[in-house]
Amino acid sequence: MTARTNDRLAVALLLLLPTLFFGDVLLGFGNFYMRDLTRYYYPTKQIYREVVQGGEFPFWNRYFHAGQPIAANPEHEIFYPLTWLILLPSYDLGYRLHILVHIYLGLLGMYALLRSMDLGSRAAFFGAFSFGLGGLYLSYVNLLPILFCVAWLPLTCLFVRRFLIEPRVRTFALASLFLGIQFIVAEPTTVMQTGFLIGMYALYRGWHSGSDERGTMNDEQGQSGSSLIVPRSSLLSRIGAMARNVAWIAAISVCGFAVGAAQMLPAIDHVADSARSRPFDFDLVKAWSLPWAKLPELFFPNILGHIAVDRVMWYWAGGLYGGMGSPFLFSIYCGLAMTALAVGGAFTRPRGGRLLLILVAFSLLIALGGHTPLLKLLYDAGIATSIRYPEKFLLIAVFALIVFASQMLQRILDGDDAVRDAAAGFALATTVVAIAIGALSFTPIYKTAFIRIWGLTAGAGADKMVALTRIDWSVAGMRGVFLVALLMTVRTQRRALWTLAAFGFLCADLLPVVHELNPRMPPHFFKQPPPIRAMLNPGFPDYRVFHEADWYGTEEVARKYFSTGDAVYWVVRNGLLPMTPAGHRVRTVMERDYDKTALLPTIDFTESVWDVKRKGRAEWWKPFMAMSNAWYRSEYRPFEDEKKRAGGDFKKALPIRFEEGKHHPRYYFADQLVEIRDRQQFVERLVAGVYSDAVAFIAEASFVPAGGRVIGVVERANSAIIDVESFGRGFLVMSVTPHKYWRVTVDGQPVRSIVTNIGYQGVVVPSGRHRVVMRYRNDMVVIGGIISASAFLLLMALAIFWRRRTA
Repeated sequence: MTARTNDRLAVALLLLLPTLFFGDVLLGFGNFYMRDLTRYYYPTKQIYREVVQGGEFPFWNRYFHAGQPIAANPEHEIFYPLTWLILLPSYDLGYRLHILVHIYLGLLGMYALLRSMDLGSRAAFFGAFSFGLGGLYLSYVNLLPILFCVAWLPLTCLFVRRFLIEPRVRTFALASLFLGIQFIVAEPTTVMQTGFLIGMYALYRGWHSGSDERGTMNDEQGQSGSSLIVPRSSLLSRIGAMARNVAWIAAISVCGFAVGAAQMLPAIDHVADSARSRPFDFDLVKAWSLPWAKLPELFFPNILGHIAVDRVMWYWAGGLYGGMGSPFLFSIYCGLAMTALAVGGAFTRPRGGRLLLILVAFSLLIALGGHTPLLKLLYDAGIATSIRYPEKFLLIAVFALIVFASQMLQRILDGDDAVRDAAAGFALATTVVAIAIGALSFTPIYKTAFIRIWGLTAGAGADKMVALTRIDWSVAGMRGVFLVALLMTVRTQRRALWTLAAFGFLCADLLPVVHELNPRMPPHFFKQPPPIRAMLNPGFPDYRVFHEADWYGTEEVARKYFSTGDAVYWVVRNGLLPMTPAGHRVRTVMERDYDKTALLPTIDFTESVWDVKRKGRAEWWKPFMAMSNAWYRSEYRPFEDEKKRAGGDFKKALPIRFEEGKHHPRYYFADQLVEIRDRQQFVERLVAGVYSDAVAFIAEASFVPAGGRVIGVVERANSAIIDVESFGRGFLVMSVTPHKYWRVTVDGQPVRSIVTNIGYQGVVVPSGRHRVVMRYRNDMVVIGGIISASAFLLLMALAIFWRRRTA
């Protein structure tokens, strides 16, 4: 077959495989639900959809924390074009598509990158398969900003590489555009890792520019690297080439940033106003550090446990993650073949091996986080105070490993027996280990050692885990035997038959991992509201819910509910646990800041709530519910009572009950103003004193406010019109989170909004009838949008219309 025919076949298979495997999701018979998908992304994107369909720009989110920015928060990806799929007539279809399309992007983008490196279609196909359907990439399915950003990484690398090899305006424009898409998504750690990869490659190409004008991300077919001892003139030439390449990378990065300015500028601005401006506790920073024990997962995919077996997690290594109970990256397994090829190839000392070593070493050093002294040193120096998940940084190592391994596969196909033998030797070593441990797993000592090593409690759960490991080691042994056989028969005359066998091996190796990482729920899990929604007042715009129970995840009753096997996510759904209420048009307040992006007044208000509780005030929640327009407060139902009511089927359980209290208004006139210096005095006064529900605490001179009444309120996504009557000089409290982009007018005249009750705002209203108008508009979004549109149009014009002049 011709090269073009092979490419067509490879691309067709790369399109067919995810279509077959995720066909149930594509057709709507199931949906992804793991981790943040249920709790955060499915409901939050409904907010964006609701705002846009209401004819407004999504500047502000009224559903969380009494209001928060939405456009400025990259978690919502509102500027990312593929997010707009959720605006399709069927939200559920759009939501499923906007995830699935990135699986196709990852596969096809990686294939294009590998083919551009002069790899044959088979080597490129196997590399793309291992990347797009490997454990690392599919672990991102429940971490959407990372998935969306990583999906474009291969294409960014492709055009950066092309430009560095042969500089052209059109290629520069395309490299900038694809990097710009990553900036639009604005997942910071992925953007940083992309920059590190292309920057290191620029240095690599500059160093080798004098000896070889062809190169790949890691290696071109050459053997050992050039000597590091070079003549002075050559050394200066190489340094100059490296500097020139880095300058080009800087230029591409600037243009990419300009494309992504619509998201980047407001996001950077938002950092200073949000929880991200304050250092995270070091225990949080290191909690999801990559354990050393996870590295063998590159060749033994289940050595630390299973993410989902019949929708139940059996992860015996949860103790390695500082109380989190599970890894941030569900899996880093990209196939035994890729790991064997990379390790085996490294032993043959190919050119590019040093670059691979540097990339892997840097990636591991950051990803290991708290397991090395480096993270603490960076934290103490104020550099790493905002890193929540060090494990994220493993992307560099795995991406480089797959590219390098694909290169080694091509060398084997071209007749390099040294690489083949080294890879087969590594695969054989893992096979021997797997067979030996598998045999040991049937002895009594294995169970005792297993329980002791992982700190488990003897019982049915531990027995189940031991049984799973017996299967895992048996499968690992068979996997290794087949791979060794494939490597040793690569010279067969029946090349098509060998390719088919290798394809079958890859499918058998990776597809079970795909299934485990991304189990599905039936359609009604998301589409149908849980019965508990009917227990709340249907007038959803008028009140908020204080979901207090969500704060008590470590309490005994919560641990029982979240130890109900395959019903755990039904407990989340049926309990309307944050942030799921937004999907059913229920607004919450005083909830946990799951993505650590809440505005500082919100953080201060929430901390004040728990300070007052800890200081022992009776009915501590009442003043905060009055300030926050909260009508309902949640608590867990007694576990045994609910178990009996549900007949033991916790998929039907209602774990939460809502206690209805006073119907506190969102906008009201204060009957007393209390002057406070700071948050601490706010807490002290609430602990020591008794105040009415209409009290207002302000950090400036107080006065005796006149009474008043709110005649009517009209709220939209980014505004509120409040008609009031004040019986003198009054003070109108607005339980909406203050932010610098709110503009408040009284009868059309601008007035100063005053921070009220730490987490809200208020204005002084003169006597008489007035119209108070609040409008929210983030100026940085507007400025960034103009820059993005201009940069995008210019680069697109260059990419489409620029043609290199010929002599």
